Amino acid sequence: MNRSRFRRFCNRNNAGFTLIELMITVAIVGILAAIAVPVYMNYIAKAKVSEGLALAGPVKTAVTEYYSVHGRLPVVENNNWLLLLKELNLPDDSDTGAASGNYVKRIWWNNNATTPSIRIRYAGFPIDDALLFLEATIGDGAISWNCTAPGSGGVPERYLPASCR
Repeated sequence: MNRSRFRRFCNRNNAGFTLIELMITVAIVGILAAIAVPVYMNYIAKAKVSEGLALAGPVKTAVTEYYSVHGRLPVVENNNWLLLLKELNLPDDSDTGAASGNYVKRIWWNNNATTPSIRIRYAGFPIDDALLFLEATIGDGAISWNCTAPGSGGVPERYLPASCR
């Protein structure tokens, strides 16, 4: 490049980005946001479900200890969940049950004949009032827990952790 062409090139008034460059940038950011926001919302909902599973730990322990001491699951008249929690020596608040958290309304033990389970009721969008069950299966003198969501009113499958699918 000769000297005069170089000076003209350097002296050119560079005003910044053109309108088309800005529009392309905005379009790319919009596409990325359209993909990222739903994925992030699913991630947040899964974290809320995980809170309930973590808060259910003491209830699982109490039921397992009760079974190992008495050789049976706790039974009370009319299967009253508050009395069941008392029998397990757990908190028995009528609003929160055995536990509650930021995204968990209530955790309680339900000892019905066919599917004894820990029940978790959630709070907050998008799982408000949804249920999750930790069903107890007794075999060889031990209790194993199976995570399931009821078909009606349960936590949607897309928000369940891999262990519950």
